[in-house]
Amino acid sequence: MKRISLLLITTCLSASLVYSQKAKVQTAWNYYKDPYNQYDKAKEAIDEASLNETSSAMAKTWYYKGLIYAALYNSEKYKSLCDNCLWIAYESFTKANKIDPKNDWADEITTVRIPLVVNDVFKKGVKAYEAKDFKVALEEFERVLIMSPGDTSVILNSAYSAEHAGDMVKAKQYYNQLISYKFNDDKIYLSLSEIYLNEKDTANALKTIRDGRTVFPDSLSLMLNEINILLSSGRQKEATAALDAAIAKDPNNPSLYLALGATFDNLANPRDKAAKEALKPEQYNDYISRSESAYKNGIKIDPNNYILNYNLGALYFNQAVEMINAANLLKSNTEFDKAKVKYEAKFKEAQPYLEKSLETNPNKSAEDKDTYKGTLTSLKQLYIRTGKRKNTQRSLNS
Repeated sequence: MKRISLLLITTCLSASLVYSQKAKVQTAWNYYKDPYNQYDKAKEAIDEASLNETSSAMAKTWYYKGLIYAALYNSEKYKSLCDNCLWIAYESFTKANKIDPKNDWADEITTVRIPLVVNDVFKKGVKAYEAKDFKVALEEFERVLIMSPGDTSVILNSAYSAEHAGDMVKAKQYYNQLISYKFNDDKIYLSLSEIYLNEKDTANALKTIRDGRTVFPDSLSLMLNEINILLSSGRQKEATAALDAAIAKDPNNPSLYLALGATFDNLANPRDKAAKEALKPEQYNDYISRSESAYKNGIKIDPNNYILNYNLGALYFNQAVEMINAANLLKSNTEFDKAKVKYEAKFKEAQPYLEKSLETNPNKSAEDKDTYKGTLTSLKQLYIRTGKRKNTQRSLNS
């Protein structure tokens, strides 16, 4: 009889404990709901219930815990009570649906509760990014990606954050992921290519740009970047083709004509590794002609562009100097006199462009000043040769 009584007492205690833990869940709810909103006490009750073997097996426990922790995050009064309120809220909602996929709140959790948490985490990432705390921004955006995989806007923000945080491995990972998703923005190719360039990986930088051009064939930004990579790596012949394509896309851009003219000028006048003049190529005359044409087309669009004017004037000036050098090798005075007429005519071709460059040069930046000095030097030599000087607003003696 005593053993039976003990068994009954034990059974009653067990039932009492189960009831007590279920009551904790309800207590947490009561503290949470309006008009009480006592989230500190709600947290205390739900934390205890979620640790209990019996109540932790209930979907309701985790649904309430998700609600309470989301409320903690959005409460100025109570948000300090947890470090990762939103992440705990997300895990709690997820666990509720895992325990019982058909629980009473399953649709609400999927369509309302989790999206609200995701939105709050995303806002945290944006706030950190705007504060230039890129490491924290990346952490928040990556949490969003766990909650909402494949969201391309979040992947893009993750890529930007990683790049600014100096984590180029992750930046490349996210940019490549966007490319695999065929994300409709040519800037991702530009950004990824820039990372490769900074890593001195010209091959992948160029490949990235060219991959981008297959997707965005009309992107002028991609064209210009391809040109810059080709020029910086000495692949000037390839650069001219890219420049022609860019000009076809943007025919009123004087900078493109400047780049094309300079590229053909360099092709016509190659230099060795020691920066000394190398042998002229067989296509010298064709390159010079195309350089001249490009500079003139640029000047038609922007007559006051001092660099275009200087480059065209310098092109003629250098040709005249080469003609003088060739004339000095002639043994016949008659032939020399004929050559002199030609090189003086070439100097005269250079004169108006060099004078225009001098007049329009703002003489402010270091590049301006260098070009200005070069123009002055060329004009002084030119006037000595031709004996003719145009009245300019700027003194040649300055």
